[in-house]
Amino acid sequence: MPVIWRSQISTGNDLIDLDHKYLIALFNSVELALSKPENLKYLPVFFRELVDYTREHFAREEKIQIKIRYPYYADHKQEHQKIVEHLERLYRDILEVVGVGDTPVSIDEFNRRLNADIMKLAREWVIDHLIKTDGKMAVFLRKHPQDLS
Repeated sequence: MPVIWRSQISTGNDLIDLDHKYLIALFNSVELALSKPENLKYLPVFFRELVDYTREHFAREEKIQIKIRYPYYADHKQEHQKIVEHLERLYRDILEVVGVGDTPVSIDEFNRRLNADIMKLAREWVIDHLIKTDGKMAVFLRKHPQDLS
């Protein structure tokens, strides 16, 4: 089921919220690639973009945290590093199972090895990090201009 942006998950910072909207769109693309066997060949492309954009987003978010003197910066940064490491590991596993290009893969093999891991990580990342962890940061961000970058 796709993730839908809701105003309740806004951080109060335009740049971070735009990033979050795009990351949700990427997550939904990953989910779409997982929805049918014929779409699986697109998974490496979508997942690589999710990994790369996540890195970019985290760097921007951390710069803003430093600007606002966010008191939980170190813990937040450490959580970012764990998420990126996990995403990178999953990407390597995706390439191993799905392959690159038109290499066929058994959907049963893929489901057995990766589907649950990808969905679990993505849901945890979207729900736990974006909503809960970044939600804590929102309290501090709302004391600053929305266009703070």
